[in-house]
Amino acid sequence: MLSNYRIIVEFDGTGFSGWQNQSGRNNTIQGQLENALKIVLKHEVKLIGAGRTDAGVHALNQTANFFSSINFDSIRLLNSVNSLIPRSITVKNISGVSDSFHARYSAKAREYEYRITLKRISVGRMYYHHVKYPLNFKLMTVAAEIFKGEHSFKSICKNKSDKHDFKCNVSKFEIKLNRTGQMLVFRIKANRFLHSMVRGLTGTIIDIGRGKLDLDDVKNKFRNGEKIKATYLPPDGLFLKKIYY
Repeated sequence: MLSNYRIIVEFDGTGFSGWQNQSGRNNTIQGQLENALKIVLKHEVKLIGAGRTDAGVHALNQTANFFSSINFDSIRLLNSVNSLIPRSITVKNISGVSDSFHARYSAKAREYEYRITLKRISVGRMYYHHVKYPLNFKLMTVAAEIFKGEHSFKSICKNKSDKHDFKCNVSKFEIKLNRTGQMLVFRIKANRFLHSMVRGLTGTIIDIGRGKLDLDDVKNKFRNGEKIKATYLPPDGLFLKKIYY
């Protein structure tokens, strides 16, 4: 009899081709985990991920599920899998769930954060995007309010997107500045995200903050569904923070 299991994973996406298995690309997070589970459970395993992170994107709590007919001790399986995968990936939890649980379709919301440093750093630099320009923080917080609520985000998406439904409901869009004024963290929570949506939103806010884009112009184009010339920030500062069920 098959049982359904939920797995929670954190990973450093540096050097990986993203979460999802892809034709011609073997170095994926999903592939690493499925290979390790196959070795331990001695059968093929297909992971269903809650989010399909791009190459170079990190995760603090990626969630996935899989089915197995093998009875196993969760802690022992967790330790065995962790011993077989790179140190840049860690399985944090494995637990039994109902057969109806689906990591992607059961999710109510997802939360991402994007980390920015306003000064040059060496230690931990692979987890921040360095912005070299002075920023108007107050203007950026005003700009973030434009994107809250349910809207079509077609104007932010990359042209290659093949989606037909561009509506997303953004319930949180916060920008936090640390005490020294040298580190910024964007936190965005929504029921769903489009391809490169977080990187496009954060890039747009940064461009407004540095004066490259006009706030009112962005607001009008967004409301009218016109293309915004967004800067898509690199993946190194992006983290999948949490999946909500």
